[in-house]
Amino acid sequence: MAFFLSEIKDKTITESSVPFLWRRLSPRSLRGVIIGVLACNIMVFLMLCQPAYLRLSSLQEDKIHWEEVLRRGVSYTSPIIPTMDQLPDMIEQCRNAFVNQGVNVVSVNVERFGERREAGKGASIDYALVRLRLLGQWQGIVTSLKELEEMQGVGIHAQEVVLAEPGGEALLQIYFCTGE
Repeated sequence: MAFFLSEIKDKTITESSVPFLWRRLSPRSLRGVIIGVLACNIMVFLMLCQPAYLRLSSLQEDKIHWEEVLRRGVSYTSPIIPTMDQLPDMIEQCRNAFVNQGVNVVSVNVERFGERREAGKGASIDYALVRLRLLGQWQGIVTSLKELEEMQGVGIHAQEVVLAEPGGEALLQIYFCTGE
């Protein structure tokens, strides 16, 4: 055992006993490795953390807005979504929007009503699908559809529009409120 320890003390470290990577590592290359690792960390931050930070600031803006709404209170009393008994009036509004653009409404057909998913005492939002057959210029049809979708206080969305030579057909989804 003493022979082994004296042999270790007498040996000096030679280049052949040092691994190849450690021999090539100099202060300049070590600085390059550190800068590379820092650059990778910055890239990861920009790609992963910055979108989350931007979303957080957006949520903080939303929080400020809704706190202001709670502080001021709600000032309107009329319902935003019409009730089912107002559905014929909404269909008539749709017809009038087309007539005002010079498009003749040949037929109106209520295809189906949306089904409530859960029965209860509370109010729920349902819809009716209304198909309109139209005769007139395409530009008038498109303008009327845009006007209907942008109408305030009524939830009307074009589900399907088929334009043909004399006019076309439009399937409108009209939202209304049912229940208490």
